[in-house]
Amino acid sequence: MIGKKKPSLSVLEALSARPIRLIEIEIEPRDGGGGVLKVPLKQTRWTGWLFRLPDGATKRFELDAIGKMVWEQCDGKTSVQQIIRKLARFCRISPAEAKPATLSFLQMLGRKGLVGFAGKERKTDS
Repeated sequence: MIGKKKPSLSVLEALSARPIRLIEIEIEPRDGGGGVLKVPLKQTRWTGWLFRLPDGATKRFELDAIGKMVWEQCDGKTSVQQIIRKLARFCRISPAEAKPATLSFLQMLGRKGLVGFAGKERKTDS
């Protein structure tokens, strides 16, 4: 079967997943408690056909204080649910209010290849 879809996670599985940084980079601090992630870019075969990346090329991700706090919790030990609770305390809001923003931010980090998600192995039908 071409393009076989991965089975979707249940809500419980998603909340118990533990985000982990896929790249180890330091955050460059900024005023206001935020910071900048400078991700080194790699020359690929595809980009090499179009243009040559300069040595030391980076992509920058600006994080506010909340984004920086969530990034720092992506240690492979802290669950998504725990991050939501910490964010709720940090922002003085309810966990229900913190949940959508946290999940959205973590999904974006995952799409950008900055974090992965560790969890219990699931049995799949083969």
